[in-house]
Amino acid sequence: MMAFMLVVWGCSGAQTQKMPTWVMSHPGGMGGKVAGVGSCRRHINGFSAQRQVAIRRGLDEIAIQKNVTISNATLMGTTGTRAGTSTSMESWSLQTVDKQTVSATIKDSWIDPTTEELFVWMVAD
Repeated sequence: MMAFMLVVWGCSGAQTQKMPTWVMSHPGGMGGKVAGVGSCRRHINGFSAQRQVAIRRGLDEIAIQKNVTISNATLMGTTGTRAGTSTSMESWSLQTVDKQTVSATIKDSWIDPTTEELFVWMVAD
C-alpha cells in the first residue's frame, strides 16, 4: 500500500513536503487570469475521487470570482442495523452558467503529508 501511495504521489507532481505558497495565498494566473485552489481530504472512493472533488472545488472558486452562480449541497445520512452502523454521503455542485464556460488548467498540486489532503491550483483558461 505504501509503495502504491508513493507511486501515485510521484505521478501526480505532488511531492513537495513543505506547503507551497499558492495553497493559502491563492495567487492569480499568468497574465492576470483568475485562479482558484480546490482541496479534498482522503476520499472513501480513493485518490481518483479525491482528485475530482478538489478539481470541482477549484472550478467553483473560479466561477465565484467570475460572478457565476454556484450552489453546493451535501446530503448525509446514517443508517443502523443490528450488525453495526453505516454512513453515506452524497455531494454535488450545481453551476448555473449564464452563457459562460468555466474551464481551467491545473498548474500544480500538493498533498499534505500529515492530513493527506490534496490541494489543486487551477488557472482559468
